[in-house]
Amino acid sequence: MQIHLTEPMLTALRGTAEIPDNLLGRVNGAARDGDGFVMTLSEDEAMAMTEMCQWFIRRDPTTGALGERAKLFDAIVRAIDDAAGA
Repeated sequence: MQIHLTEPMLTALRGTAEIPDNLLGRVNGAARDGDGFVMTLSEDEAMAMTEMCQWFIRRDPTTGALGERAKLFDAIVRAIDDAAGA
């Protein structure tokens, strides 16, 4: 499946220490596509990426809002969901 990512989304993934090597290889292999990037994942890799990203989607306990980093990981999960539904 082809996942469309923005540069900030890709940067967030590259800066994640917890990312497994197989997924990091996919992130580093993302190809430029217009003003963003396309990353190819198998269904199993997409599930693993989604699960990892969900660890970083947390709301601020005071405001209930997502922080900037959480918004990026939320957008990655939504991009994976969009690609899975295509």
